[in-house]
Amino acid sequence: MIVFGIDTSTNHGSVAIAEGGSLLSESFLPLNSSYSKTLINSLDDLLKKCKLGINDIDGFAVSIGPGSFTGLRIGLSTCKGFNLATGKPIIPVGTLDAIVESYFSDSGVFQSSIFNIQSPILLCPILDAKKGEVYASIYKYEEGKIKKVADDMAINPEKLCQKFNEPAIFFGEGIKTYGDFIKNKLNGFAYFYNNMPKNSVASSIALLGGKKLERGDIEDSTALKPRYIRRSEAEIKLDSSLRSE
Repeated sequence: MIVFGIDTSTNHGSVAIAEGGSLLSESFLPLNSSYSKTLINSLDDLLKKCKLGINDIDGFAVSIGPGSFTGLRIGLSTCKGFNLATGKPIIPVGTLDAIVESYFSDSGVFQSSIFNIQSPILLCPILDAKKGEVYASIYKYEEGKIKKVADDMAINPEKLCQKFNEPAIFFGEGIKTYGDFIKNKLNGFAYFYNNMPKNSVASSIALLGGKKLERGDIEDSTALKPRYIRRSEAEIKLDSSLRSE
């Protein structure tokens, strides 16, 4: 099965195509440009590079959240357009799940050895959620397998640190903003992986989406909504105004 992977939830968006568990090609969206202006052209270029047409695609895997509210809407609305045009399903993939996959899939043993620590070890991808919060989740790497052990959350970095009493590896875009804070709070418990991941987030989305498609794990494409995790600024203001009336 051929699956398109789309990530517009992170600061450096990407697109990818995978087939049968193997990556065919990937590309990053231009920096400092609106995803709404660059996504379609990037998708078209990737199709041409792989010598495929849109009707050759068996499913459209997309980052469903958490992440940029605007980016999530752009990615999902684009996939809904493809779904209407082709009848092929949309496969939602959690952003943080894809980030973990892009950093640690098939190489977790090697990367754990960098820190001179043994499995099991906790993994924590973080994204800057703005407003003094991060998007994060917690996974456990043990015996060559990665298992999610906490739900996705939008959380104050200090409260996030309170969830750890054993070593953990932190990685992702949020490290740039909050890495020093986490290091100071957790002392010897915090390790950081600052290198570029093995694959783009979109590549991991395509690969994870392909696995879901093969299992028949398909949701109603028309009912899909971004998983924002927290309320938008507009919702907060509306709630505040209603309370003041």
